[in-house]
Amino acid sequence: MALRLAAAIVLVTASVAAAEDATKVAMARVRLTTDPKVPVGCTTLGTVDDNSLRDLRRKVVRLGGDTALLSFPVEHLERVNAVVFRCPPASAAPTASRAPAAMRSVPAPPNGAPPPPPPASSAPAPR
Repeated sequence: MALRLAAAIVLVTASVAAAEDATKVAMARVRLTTDPKVPVGCTTLGTVDDNSLRDLRRKVVRLGGDTALLSFPVEHLERVNAVVFRCPPASAAPTASRAPAAMRSVPAPPNGAPPPPPPASSAPAPR
């Protein structure tokens, strides 16, 4: 009986530790930003607020988010408000093959070569 109880305690402790580690990893991957352009194309999940960034990150993870757009209310300077988003993985970001044709048509200069001079028409007018 004691052996079963000890085994159960070990299993419960290990599963709790694994869950805490997974939460810490997810919290570390949360992107906090004040730039409203960052979550463009992401799914809005909700809003959270807290006075601790650690607790704010935990709330973002609980909502299933990976990005939070932060704002700081003037009336409560100790609080941080956040709109929570789930964004597509970075690998889904546009690549050079999907870049507009105008961008693909300009060849890259060879390594070590200096950049070409600017067009003469772009020089400022003499004074």
